Amino acid sequence: MRLTPLLSTLLCASSTVFAALPYKGVDWSSLPIEEAAGKKYKNAAGTVQPLETILKSSGVNTVRQRIWVNPSDGNYNLDYNIKLAKRAKAAGLGVYLDFHYSDNWADPGKQVTPAAWQSLAKDALVKQVYDYTKNVLDTFQKNGVQLKLVSIGNEITPGLLFPVGKLSNTGGPANVAALLKSASKAIKESSMSPKPKIMIHLDNGWNWETQKWWYDLVLGSGGGLSLSDFDVQGPLRSLRWAHR
Repeated sequence: MRLTPLLSTLLCASSTVFAALPYKGVDWSSLPIEEAAGKKYKNAAGTVQPLETILKSSGVNTVRQRIWVNPSDGNYNLDYNIKLAKRAKAAGLGVYLDFHYSDNWADPGKQVTPAAWQSLAKDALVKQVYDYTKNVLDTFQKNGVQLKLVSIGNEITPGLLFPVGKLSNTGGPANVAALLKSASKAIKESSMSPKPKIMIHLDNGWNWETQKWWYDLVLGSGGGLSLSDFDVQGPLRSLRWAHR
Protein backbone atom coordinates (compact mmCIF):
# COMPACT_ATOMS: atom_id res chain seq x y z
CA MET A 1 0.00 0.00 0.00
CA ARG A 2 1.38 3.44 -0.94
CA LEU A 3 0.93 6.14 1.67
CA THR A 4 0.13 9.70 0.71
CA PRO A 5 2.84 12.23 1.66
CA LEU A 6 0.59 13.74 4.36
CA LEU A 7 -0.24 10.37 5.93
CA SER A 8 3.41 9.36 5.82
CA THR A 9 4.36 12.58 7.59
CA LEU A 10 1.71 12.10 10.26
CA LEU A 11 2.74 8.51 10.93
CA CYS A 12 6.39 9.51 11.23
CA ALA A 13 5.48 12.35 13.60
CA SER A 14 3.34 9.99 15.69
CA SER A 15 6.19 7.47 15.94
CA THR A 16 8.60 10.21 16.97
CA VAL A 17 6.28 11.47 19.70
CA PHE A 18 5.72 7.93 21.02
CA ALA A 19 9.44 7.26 21.13
CA ALA A 20 10.00 10.41 23.20
CA LEU A 21 7.40 9.59 25.85
CA PRO A 22 8.93 8.58 29.22
CA TYR A 23 5.90 6.46 30.11
CA LYS A 24 4.36 4.22 27.45
CA GLY A 25 1.70 2.46 29.38
CA VAL A 26 -1.54 0.59 29.72
CA ASP A 27 -3.83 -0.05 32.67
CA TRP A 28 -3.73 -3.76 33.41
CA SER A 29 -5.33 -3.60 36.85
CA SER A 30 -7.94 -6.27 36.07
CA LEU A 31 -5.57 -8.80 34.51
CA PRO A 32 -5.82 -11.44 37.30
CA ILE A 33 -9.61 -11.19 37.24
CA GLU A 34 -9.68 -11.64 33.46
CA GLU A 35 -7.28 -14.59 33.64
CA ALA A 36 -9.36 -16.25 36.36
CA ALA A 37 -12.34 -15.96 34.01
CA GLY A 38 -10.40 -17.90 31.36
CA LYS A 39 -9.35 -14.99 29.15
CA LYS A 40 -6.16 -15.45 27.13
CA TYR A 41 -4.07 -12.99 25.15
CA LYS A 42 -2.51 -13.37 21.72
CA ASN A 43 0.26 -11.46 20.04
CA ALA A 44 -0.01 -10.06 16.53
CA ALA A 45 0.92 -13.45 15.10
CA GLY A 46 -1.94 -15.11 16.95
CA THR A 47 0.24 -16.91 19.50
CA VAL A 48 -1.05 -17.09 23.06
CA GLN A 49 1.40 -15.41 25.43
CA PRO A 50 1.34 -13.84 28.89
CA LEU A 51 0.07 -10.29 28.56
CA GLU A 52 3.25 -8.84 30.04
CA THR A 53 5.29 -10.51 27.28
CA ILE A 54 3.04 -9.02 24.60
CA LEU A 55 3.15 -5.56 26.17
CA LYS A 56 6.92 -5.55 26.57
CA SER A 57 7.52 -6.65 22.99
CA SER A 58 5.08 -3.98 21.77
CA GLY A 59 7.04 -1.09 23.31
CA VAL A 60 5.08 -0.65 26.54
CA ASN A 61 7.36 0.21 29.46
CA THR A 62 4.91 0.96 32.29
CA VAL A 63 1.71 -0.62 33.60
CA ARG A 64 -0.89 1.21 35.65
CA GLN A 65 -2.49 -0.45 38.67
CA ARG A 66 -5.38 0.90 40.75
CA ILE A 67 -5.32 0.32 44.49
CA TRP A 68 -8.38 0.32 46.77
CA VAL A 69 -8.20 0.37 50.56
CA ASN A 70 -10.46 -2.51 51.62
CA PRO A 71 -12.57 -3.83 48.73
CA SER A 72 -15.15 -6.41 49.75
CA ASP A 73 -13.80 -9.12 47.43
CA GLY A 74 -10.11 -8.32 47.86
CA ASN A 75 -9.63 -7.30 44.23
CA TYR A 76 -7.33 -4.28 43.84
CA ASN A 77 -6.21 -4.28 47.48
CA LEU A 78 -2.56 -4.12 48.53
CA ASP A 79 -1.84 -7.86 48.37
CA TYR A 80 -3.50 -8.10 44.95
CA ASN A 81 -1.33 -5.23 43.68
CA ILE A 82 1.91 -6.61 45.09
CA LYS A 83 1.40 -9.92 43.29
CA LEU A 84 0.57 -8.20 40.01
CA ALA A 85 3.45 -5.73 40.31
CA LYS A 86 5.90 -8.59 40.78
CA ARG A 87 4.82 -9.93 37.40
CA ALA A 88 5.44 -6.52 35.86
CA LYS A 89 8.91 -6.30 37.38
CA ALA A 90 9.81 -9.80 36.20
CA ALA A 91 8.89 -8.75 32.66
CA GLY A 92 10.94 -5.55 32.84
CA LEU A 93 7.92 -3.25 33.10
CA GLY A 94 7.69 -0.27 35.44
CA VAL A 95 4.67 0.16 37.71
CA TYR A 96 2.46 3.24 38.04
CA LEU A 97 0.28 2.97 41.16
CA ASP A 98 -3.03 4.84 41.21
CA PHE A 99 -4.36 5.49 44.73
CA HIS A 100 -8.15 5.80 44.83
CA TYR A 101 -8.33 6.33 48.62
CA SER A 102 -11.61 4.43 48.63
CA ASP A 103 -12.88 0.87 49.02
CA ASN A 104 -14.20 0.99 45.47
CA TRP A 105 -13.91 3.05 42.33
CA ALA A 106 -13.30 6.78 42.85
CA ASP A 107 -14.12 9.22 40.06
CA PRO A 108 -15.76 12.65 39.61
CA GLY A 109 -19.16 11.16 40.45
CA LYS A 110 -18.09 9.53 43.71
CA GLN A 111 -15.17 9.93 46.07
CA VAL A 112 -16.33 7.75 48.95
CA THR A 113 -14.13 7.66 52.04
CA PRO A 114 -13.16 4.08 53.02
CA ALA A 115 -15.62 2.61 55.50
CA ALA A 116 -13.02 2.28 58.24
CA TRP A 117 -12.09 5.96 57.92
CA GLN A 118 -15.54 7.54 57.75
CA SER A 119 -15.72 8.59 61.40
CA LEU A 120 -12.44 10.49 61.23
CA ALA A 121 -12.38 14.26 61.48
CA LYS A 122 -10.12 16.26 59.20
CA ASP A 123 -6.84 16.10 61.14
CA ALA A 124 -7.21 12.40 61.87
CA LEU A 125 -8.06 11.73 58.22
CA VAL A 126 -4.96 13.62 57.09
CA LYS A 127 -2.86 11.40 59.39
CA GLN A 128 -4.64 8.26 58.16
CA VAL A 129 -3.81 9.16 54.55
CA TYR A 130 -0.17 9.56 55.56
CA ASP A 131 -0.03 6.26 57.45
CA TYR A 132 -1.83 4.29 54.74
CA THR A 133 0.18 5.75 51.87
CA LYS A 134 3.51 5.21 53.60
CA ASN A 135 2.61 1.63 54.51
CA VAL A 136 1.71 0.85 50.90
CA LEU A 137 5.02 2.18 49.58
CA ASP A 138 7.02 0.53 52.35
CA THR A 139 5.31 -2.78 51.54
CA PHE A 140 6.15 -2.48 47.84
CA GLN A 141 9.77 -1.74 48.75
CA LYS A 142 9.88 -4.70 51.14
CA ASN A 143 8.69 -6.91 48.28
CA GLY A 144 11.38 -5.64 45.94
CA VAL A 145 9.14 -3.53 43.67
CA GLN A 146 10.08 0.11 43.13
CA LEU A 147 7.27 2.24 41.73
CA LYS A 148 7.97 4.61 38.84
CA LEU A 149 4.92 6.84 39.27
CA VAL A 150 2.21 7.33 41.90
CA SER A 151 -1.02 9.30 41.58
CA ILE A 152 -2.41 10.54 44.89
CA GLY A 153 -6.09 10.23 44.09
CA ASN A 154 -8.03 9.31 40.97
CA GLU A 155 -9.90 11.93 38.92
CA ILE A 156 -10.04 14.30 41.87
CA THR A 157 -11.39 17.40 40.14
CA PRO A 158 -14.29 17.59 42.67
CA GLY A 159 -11.98 16.59 45.54
CA LEU A 160 -11.36 13.30 47.34
CA LEU A 161 -12.38 11.53 50.53
CA PHE A 162 -15.84 13.11 50.77
CA PRO A 163 -17.20 14.93 52.68
CA VAL A 164 -13.99 16.23 54.30
CA GLY A 165 -12.21 16.64 50.99
CA LYS A 166 -15.13 17.81 48.86
CA LEU A 167 -14.08 21.01 47.12
CA SER A 168 -17.54 22.54 47.16
CA ASN A 169 -17.88 22.18 50.95
CA THR A 170 -16.84 24.92 53.36
CA GLY A 171 -13.10 24.59 53.85
CA GLY A 172 -12.96 21.99 51.10
CA PRO A 173 -10.07 23.44 49.07
CA ALA A 174 -7.81 23.71 52.12
CA ASN A 175 -8.77 20.19 53.21
CA VAL A 176 -7.95 18.81 49.75
CA ALA A 177 -4.59 20.57 49.89
CA ALA A 178 -3.85 19.12 53.33
CA LEU A 179 -4.81 15.59 52.29
CA LEU A 180 -2.66 15.71 49.17
CA LYS A 181 0.29 17.20 51.01
CA SER A 182 0.03 14.39 53.58
CA ALA A 183 0.04 11.78 50.81
CA SER A 184 3.03 13.41 49.13
CA LYS A 185 4.92 13.61 52.42
CA ALA A 186 4.28 9.92 53.04
CA ILE A 187 5.75 9.00 49.67
CA LYS A 188 8.82 11.13 50.24
CA GLU A 189 9.34 9.72 53.74
CA SER A 190 8.73 6.11 52.75
CA SER A 191 11.53 3.57 52.49
CA MET A 192 11.11 3.31 48.73
CA SER A 193 14.29 4.06 46.82
CA PRO A 194 14.52 5.60 44.36
CA LYS A 195 11.42 7.68 44.98
CA PRO A 196 8.63 7.56 42.39
CA LYS A 197 7.31 10.64 40.64
CA ILE A 198 4.16 12.01 42.30
CA MET A 199 1.16 12.84 40.12
CA ILE A 200 -2.06 14.79 40.68
CA HIS A 201 -4.73 13.20 38.51
CA LEU A 202 -7.67 15.28 37.26
CA ASP A 203 -10.37 14.53 34.71
CA ASN A 204 -11.49 16.90 31.91
CA GLY A 205 -7.94 17.00 30.61
CA TRP A 206 -9.07 18.71 27.40
CA ASN A 207 -10.35 21.72 29.37
CA TRP A 208 -7.52 24.10 30.29
CA GLU A 209 -9.87 26.39 32.23
CA THR A 210 -10.88 23.52 34.52
CA GLN A 211 -7.27 22.56 35.12
CA LYS A 212 -6.24 26.15 35.87
CA TRP A 213 -9.24 26.70 38.14
CA TRP A 214 -8.42 23.60 40.18
CA TYR A 215 -4.74 24.31 40.71
CA ASP A 216 -5.32 28.00 41.47
CA LEU A 217 -8.01 27.07 43.99
CA VAL A 218 -6.18 24.27 45.81
CA LEU A 219 -2.67 25.75 45.74
CA GLY A 220 -4.04 29.10 46.90
CA SER A 221 -6.24 27.67 49.65
CA GLY A 222 -3.75 27.93 52.49
CA GLY A 223 -3.90 24.16 53.04
CA GLY A 224 -0.16 23.76 52.59
CA LEU A 225 0.09 22.11 49.18
CA SER A 226 2.85 23.57 47.01
CA LEU A 227 4.40 22.84 43.63
CA SER A 228 7.23 21.01 45.36
CA ASP A 229 4.76 18.38 46.60
CA PHE A 230 4.16 16.85 43.17
CA ASP A 231 6.11 16.24 39.99
CA VAL A 232 3.49 15.50 37.35
CA GLN A 233 0.13 16.96 36.36
CA GLY A 234 -1.99 14.09 35.04
CA PRO A 235 -4.92 15.52 33.04
CA LEU A 236 -7.19 12.66 31.95
CA ARG A 237 -8.49 12.77 28.42
CA SER A 238 -10.82 9.86 27.78
CA LEU A 239 -11.94 9.61 24.16
CA ARG A 240 -14.87 7.53 25.32
CA TRP A 241 -16.32 10.34 27.43
CA ALA A 242 -14.89 13.54 25.96
CA HIS A 243 -16.77 13.50 22.62
CA ARG A 244 -14.29 16.08 21.36
